[in-house]
Amino acid sequence: MRPRLTLMTAAWLLLALTAAQADVMRLMTWNIEGGEQPPRVIAERVEAALSMVGPVDVLMLQEVIDAAQIEAAAEAGGFAHWAISDFSPPTRITGAWHQSLEVAILSRRPFTAVSEWDLTGRRPEGDGHPPRVSDAEIPSRELRIALDTAEPVPSRGFLRADLANGWTLYAVHWMSSRGQDCTAKDRENARLREVQAAGLVKDAARVLEAGRSLLIAGDFNIQAPGRVLRVGTDPGEDCAPTGGTCKDLCGPAGRDGYDDSIAILLGMDASARLLSSNLDATYVLRRFPGGAIDHILVAGPEAASFAEASTPPVRGKRWNGSDHRPVLTSMTR
Repeated sequence: MRPRLTLMTAAWLLLALTAAQADVMRLMTWNIEGGEQPPRVIAERVEAALSMVGPVDVLMLQEVIDAAQIEAAAEAGGFAHWAISDFSPPTRITGAWHQSLEVAILSRRPFTAVSEWDLTGRRPEGDGHPPRVSDAEIPSRELRIALDTAEPVPSRGFLRADLANGWTLYAVHWMSSRGQDCTAKDRENARLREVQAAGLVKDAARVLEAGRSLLIAGDFNIQAPGRVLRVGTDPGEDCAPTGGTCKDLCGPAGRDGYDDSIAILLGMDASARLLSSNLDATYVLRRFPGGAIDHILVAGPEAASFAEASTPPVRGKRWNGSDHRPVLTSMTR
């Protein structure tokens, strides 16, 4: 469904056209906390968010569950093109929104192809179908990536959209630690995040070889390297805490942190940059000390053209209905 033209949408389109003429790409990623929300609420949140931060060319959403939500978001924000992953069965099968979570990419610029990496596939807990897209003529497929993983595997991989302007976008929502750290359970969660990162890097290698630039954005559920003791920089060395504390076991006083997921991404290419390294907490309830857990990472020939990421201010326990603040960046050629 194509978005209808409202007065606010028309204003955003005019601003977006001006940006396009200047060859600027502005992007926002946001965990919209939409698992239990009808399409109308998703549309209201997107419209309110964009009224605060201004128009963006690309909007990447996490914690959505179906295409109707994304159609509504596209209409509210004036996005002509969208794609949503199909990692999980719908809620009528799972019986729980948190077991049906998807990610989405909405864009004012056309896609040339859409794909996803889904590790669960046609397993009972999976959904072996390609991503759903707004444009029926755009190729949509599931990717096969050879990767040696232990069991269990992550329930979500990544959603990928190739833009006509030469950029490839990856939307992710990595395994959550649910506020735990420095425990055996969280070390297993970190292993799942590292699997998610390793699979993406394998696919990204082909993208970079083709001379394209790429951007990875979403809810990583982990802080940037150097911000907390559990986050490492060397995949070959891990500390092994079990009792709920990393002090004297991980970091400068011990071995390298046990979660190397972001370090794996940064190792894909010398051009890779984590634009959100220095951001304040993006999880509004601040249960994760050490800064942002929502991130944007770029790599490739045009990676240096992107500005450092930013996040809008927040008061209270919600930002436009969500427990996460968005993260924004822009590129100027």
